[in-house]
Amino acid sequence: MKTLVEYAKGLETTDPARPLIEMFATSSDIMAAIPFDGLNGPVYQGFRQASLPTVGFRGINEGATSGTGKVTPFQEASYIIDHDLDVDRAIVDRYGEERRAREETMAMASAGRLWVDTFLKGDNTTNPRVFDGLQRRARLFNRTMVNNAASGGGPLSLLKLDQAINNTNQPTHILADYSMQPLFIQAARNTSISGFVIQSWDEVGKAKMSYAGLPILWGYQKDDHGSLLPFTEVGAGGGAAQCSSLYIVSFRDGGLKGIELKPMSFKDMGLLQDGITYRNHMNWDVGLVDEHKYCLTRLSSITNAAFVG
Repeated sequence: MKTLVEYAKGLETTDPARPLIEMFATSSDIMAAIPFDGLNGPVYQGFRQASLPTVGFRGINEGATSGTGKVTPFQEASYIIDHDLDVDRAIVDRYGEERRAREETMAMASAGRLWVDTFLKGDNTTNPRVFDGLQRRARLFNRTMVNNAASGGGPLSLLKLDQAINNTNQPTHILADYSMQPLFIQAARNTSISGFVIQSWDEVGKAKMSYAGLPILWGYQKDDHGSLLPFTEVGAGGGAAQCSSLYIVSFRDGGLKGIELKPMSFKDMGLLQDGITYRNHMNWDVGLVDEHKYCLTRLSSITNAAFVG
């Protein structure tokens, strides 16, 4: 099981699919972090632990304990992303193949955003073409926690964040909107609540942030294409639509992971019969699995205000 970044690195440097997959994978730090597992059939067949067997000590000449645990089977389907990466021949004639490559990588960045947006907000009941995202999945197994139950929500309570982390089995990452990053930086400067909010830098000097040892993923950097979890949600207590959510996730085998029927593929159709369009066709049959009951937790009703302890 690999992330898309790891899979792309395994392709030949001359493989035309490599830069496209890399652009897709790096369109969001979430996409770069989540691992993908292969499917052996049309659906993923999984099992969640329901109860453990009873085991006990015994005395001399006493019988052994016996019993079996119970598991709950579940299935997850995959969903098709098919897209034609079209570029006008006139653009290629004027600017060369490099411009075509640029147009295609822009399309892949858009496809990456589609997947991440679905990963968070997908709703199969309203759109049967997509898988359920984290927001809908968090409704099951008591995986939604409320940061502030007052009307309009309230500032992030680090105690509530600690409880959300504690509610997640083997947590690996925190997902938050990029606009919340200054609030984490402010919390790191506040000596009355700091200690678990850590800002550091990677090997190339890029800032990275963690809380309680968990890396924080921001989804998208600042641009003109919207944000990951904007402050437009209605809190649990009602009121104005001015709240956001955090997600604690466990990206791993046996936890939260993507599934794919086969790796993302591309077919260069060349110049079409219309004599105008160069086409490269992308195909990916993909889905999402939350294998462990507590592989994710949503913390809702957070406003855009300084954190509290």
